[in-house]
Amino acid sequence: MPRAYASPFDIQAHRGGRSVRPENTLAAFEYSLGLPEVSTLELDTGVTEDNQLVVIHDRTVNGSHCVDTAPVKPGDPEFPYVGKQIRQLTLAQIKTIDCGSKTLPEFPKQVAAPGQRVPTLAEVFDLVKRSGRTDIRFNIETKISPTANDTAPYQQFTVQLVGAIEKAGMARRTTIQSFDWRTIRLSRAIDRRIETVALVWQYGPDECKTVADECSLMAAYGDPSVKSPWTGGLDWWQFRDLGKLVRAAGASTVSANWQVHDPKQTKVPSDDWYLRTDPKYYFGPDASVLERKYDLKVVPYTVNDEPTIQRVIDLGVTGIISDDPDVLIAVARRNGLR
Repeated sequence: MPRAYASPFDIQAHRGGRSVRPENTLAAFEYSLGLPEVSTLELDTGVTEDNQLVVIHDRTVNGSHCVDTAPVKPGDPEFPYVGKQIRQLTLAQIKTIDCGSKTLPEFPKQVAAPGQRVPTLAEVFDLVKRSGRTDIRFNIETKISPTANDTAPYQQFTVQLVGAIEKAGMARRTTIQSFDWRTIRLSRAIDRRIETVALVWQYGPDECKTVADECSLMAAYGDPSVKSPWTGGLDWWQFRDLGKLVRAAGASTVSANWQVHDPKQTKVPSDDWYLRTDPKYYFGPDASVLERKYDLKVVPYTVNDEPTIQRVIDLGVTGIISDDPDVLIAVARRNGLR
């Protein structure tokens, strides 16, 4: 049986619920705002060449999601813009790109929203304010890597994001999350009203052979001599306990691929990262200990199908991030969590 929750179960619409509208568009966020059961909007941010915060998933403009329309000015030598880094483009250039016309085959329910542009973070805040949803929270990711020089420097990125949250009056309604824990550690130092989320991507020896595989805890699985660049100067091998490590980073929530929390998984191969399982993917302690002993929220990502959602709820987590909020809401209702 699912455990009883002391606090409301957090249903997070990933990138605005991209299974129904193109991701990280105002149309996607507007759809999620129309679902009263959704409690949090999860979204991703980048910094443009002219230092504007935009809401977009990738560090480059992804051609599977977006298409060019026309250059911002005739003869712009940087056109076409799709495929270029966000940091290489101005806001005006990015605003010419249509990110609503394409739908993804892996999301058959997705409905195109032609003409949708990449929104600024301020535009998303304004949309939520106009909706009247004073209950909605924001979980904002910094799209940045400690192993690449393709974004604004992490210090600038973090300072700008915290400033934008404060300017919008959303400090107490927002968490900042990142796989690059440098940003969450710095944001806590700037404004302690803003809670932080330690994002974790971790699999086993086949998936985490070298630092290039970008695994969060064991950068090279089983090799204590390799320190992860993702955990903000902290070393998994010194802690060997996910709760201690996350608390040392100052975060109040851990958000990992769900397999990290499942101690009973068996080895099941799959091409889908979120369906494959292996006992070596588990990094303890389990969810109940993380919550009770370390006072952490446990909110795995990105869980979309009914059986896996139920499996993850049964692990005792405090929330789930999903591309398909409709399915997540239906399963949560069956479990008495809505």
